[in-house]
Amino acid sequence: MKNIRKNAILIYVIGFVIARATFLGINPLAIGYFTAAYLDKARPGLLFITILAGIGSAMAPTMVLKYLLSMISSVVLLESPYLKKRELPLQLYFYIPAITLGIFAMMEAGAYGWDPKMIFMAILEAIIAYVSGMIFSLGTGFFLKQPKGMKMTNEEMISLSLMVAVLIYALPEVSSPYIAPIETVVYFVILLFTYKYGVGQGAVTGAVSGFALSLRGAPIHIISLLTMMGIVPALFRSIGRIPTAAVFSLTSAIISLLYGEIAVSSREIAALSSALLLFLLLPKTIIYRVDNDKNGIGQSLMSLDNLKKLANNRMKTFSESFLKLSKTLESIAEGQEKNIQKEIDAIFEDISERLCKNCKNCSFCWENNFQEAYNAACNMFDVAQKKGYIEEKDIPQYFLDYCICAHELVLETNRGFEIAKINNLWANRLAESREVIAGQLKEVSNVINTLTGDIYKAARVMENDESKVIKKLGAHNIDVKNIIILERGGRRKELIINAAVGRNHFITTKEAAAWISEALGMKFAVSEISKSVFSKEYEEYCFVEDTKFKVLTGVARAMKENISGDNFSIINLDNGEMVIALSDGMGTGKEACEESETVLSLLEQFLEAGFKIETAIRMINSNLVLKPEKQAFSTIDMGTINLYTAMCEFVKIGAASTFIKRNNWVETISSTTLPIGMLKVVDYDSVTKKLYEGDIIIMVSDGVLDCLNEDNKEAYMEKLIMNIQSNNPQEIANRILDHALSQSNYIPMDDITVITAGIWLK
Repeated sequence: MKNIRKNAILIYVIGFVIARATFLGINPLAIGYFTAAYLDKARPGLLFITILAGIGSAMAPTMVLKYLLSMISSVVLLESPYLKKRELPLQLYFYIPAITLGIFAMMEAGAYGWDPKMIFMAILEAIIAYVSGMIFSLGTGFFLKQPKGMKMTNEEMISLSLMVAVLIYALPEVSSPYIAPIETVVYFVILLFTYKYGVGQGAVTGAVSGFALSLRGAPIHIISLLTMMGIVPALFRSIGRIPTAAVFSLTSAIISLLYGEIAVSSREIAALSSALLLFLLLPKTIIYRVDNDKNGIGQSLMSLDNLKKLANNRMKTFSESFLKLSKTLESIAEGQEKNIQKEIDAIFEDISERLCKNCKNCSFCWENNFQEAYNAACNMFDVAQKKGYIEEKDIPQYFLDYCICAHELVLETNRGFEIAKINNLWANRLAESREVIAGQLKEVSNVINTLTGDIYKAARVMENDESKVIKKLGAHNIDVKNIIILERGGRRKELIINAAVGRNHFITTKEAAAWISEALGMKFAVSEISKSVFSKEYEEYCFVEDTKFKVLTGVARAMKENISGDNFSIINLDNGEMVIALSDGMGTGKEACEESETVLSLLEQFLEAGFKIETAIRMINSNLVLKPEKQAFSTIDMGTINLYTAMCEFVKIGAASTFIKRNNWVETISSTTLPIGMLKVVDYDSVTKKLYEGDIIIMVSDGVLDCLNEDNKEAYMEKLIMNIQSNNPQEIANRILDHALSQSNYIPMDDITVITAGIWLK
């Protein structure tokens, strides 16, 4: 018994008494209480004995059999491997004892000729066993897992009050003028709950105690009288235990004198005195008062200041992402004025090529008199730019005096400016589109900054889970002041607590994560932002739902020039997904590098901002298509791994084949799409695969395949990967790169990048 907590002992004592609560010749409350305590991890053997003893003390031996069989059958079913493997809703487990009791009660009815009354009582027993089990579970859970100083929830308050009522109803009657055990229990429980939990619990306990006494024959007025005895002393609980006891005694005396419903007899005086003595002698660990101002309304939620702080941090991240996107789009339009000048220079060169190159006076104009000819041309183009065209009268005097192609000069100049006008029209429209998009993203950023209070508006706060965590940590000497559990978009859960430990305890956050995992039935890990050890002072600690899988990566590269046109990115998203992306810019060198780098930069920003992959792809493509200079093309090869389910979505846009190595076979994922930025509406292939422990993903740029002197390069790669007897991602990447280079005499045909990713259970 040394290992049993003090509160847990009460579970078995209460169980024995409640098991005596028979009515109408049935005892379903005993099975309901057994179910609640058993599912709350009470000791099965001790619980079984106490419940059976209680039933046996109140019913004939022949009546005990069905309850005995019901408890044995329930334990066998609840402990069966079939149910152990499945995570069923808690309510379903309460059905099992109720159904078994109903079955044995029906068998009893069958033995007596299927008496309709007995059939009805069998159904009634099953229903009451289920309902009472659900009600009692909140109370038993509170006793078994209650942390010191924790405020009771309304549901737990009702459950404990009903348990008290059943307890009082089931107590045996003692006929003695000097001993009143039932009254003693009533006064003691009301006083204890009033002092420990406040006016609400005191009033409820007084009311249900009065109701239970009325069922035993007391006048109905006793309900209101005992309710007052639970309310008045609560007003003085902040002063201390002794003043509360004194006010309780005074209230009892006043009620007795005024109403005469509680007779001033030796029996009543003995009951009240015994209750007061028990209350005053209780250890502080049991009588510990739960202050409303300590854990009141804020028990289930973090303080408003803390919640605002959390929201601000989250929103700042999103806002910055949108601002980056906006700046990226704006930077593309910065060279618009330079483009206009480029158009004029192009017209000048075109006219020179068409008219002046083969003219006999070319050397005279552009060699002997270059400055005069150049100034005259600039003046003419200024006029054309202002008017949109020129006439012969607009031709400078220099050209009229020396140019033998003056008429053709007018025609070619007007033709060039007409083309430039059309080009500038479209360029302006595209620039306007980019500015609109940039403005919209800025607006989104501004809107996000105003939504601080709604950061997790769609998140589901799980109050029952909060209670479980508080109780579990409290059982290990971690005092939780505030707690909030967030579920982000139906995916990853986050748990933030404001907690401290006693001065004589040393507890790591890693240990707390294990207890939280046990309480919630899912694995939690310590967030990177949290401390590793709990402090003696209240501080915030963050825990996140741990992923089921981990991914190890390897990268091997070779460049055709000094700068590689291949770029890659490995992104860990907040929702528990890992994104591996490879982009190959068209060509080689600096320009190709800038193209692929831009694509990956935009991809990271969109995904981190919370955009879906398809949305990110469309917006990146629009960005590339809208570029005023020469078009930029890049491939995108992307794998998004869900670290909870190991499902992986492969997205390919003009990319080389991807390979999955699993045990003794290799799967190839190919695509025939064009690179991003080539078409107004981007085309991409998407396929989702289930990954298993030990699978290796191999992503390559087309430089790898270009090195292979084979007709069926994908089939050759499959054989190559299959022959690599290793599960080390980096080693696999190195060996693929080395083999590819060996096929081209170690001279890369193109930039080469190999990315490998292996997935394993944690």
